Amino acid sequence: MITIIVAVAEDNAIGYNNDLLCHIPGDLKRFRQITVGHNIIMGKRTWESLPKKPLSDRINIVITDLESDRFEGALAAHSIDEAISLCEKGREIFIIGGGSIYKQFMTIADRLYITHLHKSFKADTFFPEIDPLIWQKTENEEKVVETPEPLRFSYTTYIRNA
Repeated sequence: MITIIVAVAEDNAIGYNNDLLCHIPGDLKRFRQITVGHNIIMGKRTWESLPKKPLSDRINIVITDLESDRFEGALAAHSIDEAISLCEKGREIFIIGGGSIYKQFMTIADRLYITHLHKSFKADTFFPEIDPLIWQKTENEEKVVETPEPLRFSYTTYIRNA
């Protein structure tokens, strides 16, 4: 199973200056709970944005264009197929960013875990459109966080239509 996990603002924004749009208390904890014990695939810029590398208790795989790139605590891959081949069998594969990696995996992903942020943000990185002819919403849980300012968001799961 290949699952994309991402927080997406109203205008499909996902990041600005190689950082998240906002930090929601509990969302990163949820991300960890979902991805721990599994494979995670990311692009080089996402790897560089991580405050602590590698993400613990997960197999970290970084897709890069440069053959010489090495990532301490992570495996380097030079294509989507190579990244998938490096994943430990029997464990789910989570795609964690960034924008171009999401775009490439949208055609082969089985599931989307989207944190929909019900707000617009200044952004320079965007998530592809979720086509309702391809993706079926199976779960939706509305939330509000009050600090530092009120923010409505929802945890939504999509499954690829058969």
